[in-house]
Amino acid sequence: MKKIALFSLIAISAIFAFMLVLNPQTVIGSKKPVPAGPGTALPDSVLKFVQKTCMDCHADDGNFMAKGKVNFSNWDAYTAEKQMDKAKAICKALTKSDMPPSKWRKNNPTNVPTQAEIDMVCRWANSLQK
Repeated sequence: MKKIALFSLIAISAIFAFMLVLNPQTVIGSKKPVPAGPGTALPDSVLKFVQKTCMDCHADDGNFMAKGKVNFSNWDAYTAEKQMDKAKAICKALTKSDMPPSKWRKNNPTNVPTQAEIDMVCRWANSLQK
């Protein structure tokens, strides 16, 4: 009888542990960053920046070469790893002034990213995790 009770307790514990591993839930109020992944939309502040500064080229109807690097029209479909890699590359390109290109900057002087906007995008990029 004791063996059956002990076996039942172990089995129930194992099932409970298995359920937790397969179905992790974020605790409400958790301070952990939101994981990137399919369906993870750009935050509103980043989306506004992207629409103003990037989507002329990096969208479905944009430049073929540019949208090959990153296509914001398909952002939600990227895997968590791809979103994280692209976000970090975006931060790096903005920081080094590689993006937007100088010709675009010359033709769109009012939309050139400010240092505050670049910092905001980099904070977002660095907050992503797998």
